[in-house]
Amino acid sequence: TPNSTISREASTQSSSAAASQGWVLPEGKIVPNTVFVGGIDDRTDETEIGSFFGRYGSVKEVKRIRNRTGVSKGYGCVSFVNDVDVQKIVGSQIHFHGKKLKLGPAIRKQKLCARHVQPRP
Repeated sequence: TPNSTISREASTQSSSAAASQGWVLPEGKIVPNTVFVGGIDDRTDETEIGSFFGRYGSVKEVKRIRNRTGVSKGYGCVSFVNDVDVQKIVGSQIHFHGKKLKLGPAIRKQKLCARHVQPRP
């Protein structure tokens, strides 16, 4: 029914994170002290990103997502050593190398269980 769809979407949005800036976030668990960063220029390396985000706290790791051939997909995550205000970072308008970054809480997607189908006799 339409009402159940709306309530399911609302609960998904509120349980994932309120600071989604109007985006529907994937189902999963929020990774503490980690920020999703999208819109990263292809020529930027992890060291530059870590130095830039060092203004928010001590950076533990920068991970860029790459395809099978090693080409950057333009997004990744920045993890911090200590507690940081992820919401404050996400709410910032950050421009890096002339591009506005897309920021959000880092969410580890839940693994989907494969359906077990009984073979036909």
